Amino acid sequence: MALPTMRVRVGFNQDTFELDDPVRGILDTSKLGGTTTFVDVTNKVLSLSVSRGRSRDINAFQAGSCNFELDNLDARYDPTNSSGAYYGGIEPLMEVIVDATTDSSTYYPLFTGFVTDWNINYPNSADSTVSVSCSDAFMKLANTALTSASVSSALTGAFITEILDEPTVKFSPDRSIETGNSTMASQTISANTLNAIQTAEFSEQGAVFIAKDGTFTFKQRHSTFPSTSSATFSDDGSDLPYTRMDQTLADELLYNYVSMQRNSGTAQVSENTASQSKFLLRELTRTGLYNNSDTDVKDISNHILAKYDEVEPRFNKVNVDLNDLSSAEQVTVLDLEVIDVIKVEITPVGTSSQVSRYSIIDGISWSITPSTQTVVFSTSDTTDAQFFRLNSALFGLLDTDKLGY
Repeated sequence: MALPTMRVRVGFNQDTFELDDPVRGILDTSKLGGTTTFVDVTNKVLSLSVSRGRSRDINAFQAGSCNFELDNLDARYDPTNSSGAYYGGIEPLMEVIVDATTDSSTYYPLFTGFVTDWNINYPNSADSTVSVSCSDAFMKLANTALTSASVSSALTGAFITEILDEPTVKFSPDRSIETGNSTMASQTISANTLNAIQTAEFSEQGAVFIAKDGTFTFKQRHSTFPSTSSATFSDDGSDLPYTRMDQTLADELLYNYVSMQRNSGTAQVSENTASQSKFLLRELTRTGLYNNSDTDVKDISNHILAKYDEVEPRFNKVNVDLNDLSSAEQVTVLDLEVIDVIKVEITPVGTSSQVSRYSIIDGISWSITPSTQTVVFSTSDTTDAQFFRLNSALFGLLDTDKLGY
């Protein structure tokens, strides 16, 4: 199969002044206002990797990263080369966009972010490469702080928006912020901005991440409950093929004593003594939540206990080689995003019965060279979040023991 055409573009920023930017927003320089000019550097890319998501479904999403290596034999990417085409424009926080197409018309983003490191390598006297490290917009949030910021009581979406609009933050990238299903209490916050937003994320039991197109995204709790499947991966030739699937049965997501506490509140404890007798005490404790009532916090502790008080086998990684896919199948894979639901099917060696499970995508990792394109989806099982959902053909089934809130 023909591989999708990958594209890497870098925003070299000669003579560009950008308000509120910590690097390009400095006065008394020769830089003037302007727009970012993106340069397609794909023909010089030797290798590329992208990693986005979270390590486990109970953890917050982390800053996405992208690393690529450029051929620099003509020194065009050397920031000290005054004859280079991009001289004066190679600097930290240059924008980077990585996308792909199967038809040279519709492009699917894989990563949008900013350069953090630009390293010139000279492995010998006749060779030079550039190693470029990038991070998504979470990097900008992690480098700002709230100082005695007064944030009003509001539903989680408005609460997060107020944080993003704080004078010390002024977070400008595109936003897709849902309303929220929980109410946060008014807070006076002195904290790292990203940490504060992730506390609100946990208090909601929602999801906050930078989407692959660079959009700051907040999904309210009910939007993270599984509803439909975006793709099916199978080993029997009936659906999207995969090269490897890993299943795990581990205690890393086992919690049978859950204690949650909001600021100015009382610890709310939920526990399963039968699970404690079987697996010993496995405790999860969180304090400093932003919720406006202990009742809401008690719902969180019950919610987490229902998800993690037992151990179930789960598919945790699905490896896909785009060489094995048709163009239409490649589009399906390119279009997947974190927290999407996929169905995974396998007939284990030594058995004749197929096992299938629905899984939530926690992380997406791409590895790309001029001749290979592979992606690994890190997943968690939807049984951890399979709360009853009306009108869902997959997750609206009765006779389950899990209810959302």
